[in-house]
Amino acid sequence: MNTYKMEVRGLTTIPYQAVADTPGQAKYQCYKYFTDELSYDLGFDDFFKRIEYCRKIGGFKPRDLFGDWGTFDRMKQARDIEFAYMGMRIEVCGKRGTIVGSNSSLSLDVVMDGTCWTENCHPWYRTKYFDRKGNVIREFKN
Repeated sequence: MNTYKMEVRGLTTIPYQAVADTPGQAKYQCYKYFTDELSYDLGFDDFFKRIEYCRKIGGFKPRDLFGDWGTFDRMKQARDIEFAYMGMRIEVCGKRGTIVGSNSSLSLDVVMDGTCWTENCHPWYRTKYFDRKGNVIREFKN
């Protein structure tokens, strides 16, 4: 995975960043973001003509695992875990990990210690949430 930066004429005030294997995949992610998330009514051809540049700015970085903040905030409200944040340390069923986002099932995306992929974890199922000092601030037993 690589990180690409691109600017879309008339649509971005700051460069858009995408994590993808190829520049083409990054451009398509950008297109989907503007049409699905921001509701711009553009055909792909029109959108493609507006791309000023698409540059690779780096390979995979741990921060690339972090998900969309808006999706995460909606999940926090729906699951009543307003105290949670991306980067927070948690323990699920005795395994420690780090919250990196949320998913469409309103569950947490967690990278468990010793792995480099996300796992789907229900925010209330046998979960402990820790503050920055390592103290338990909330615990769900079931």
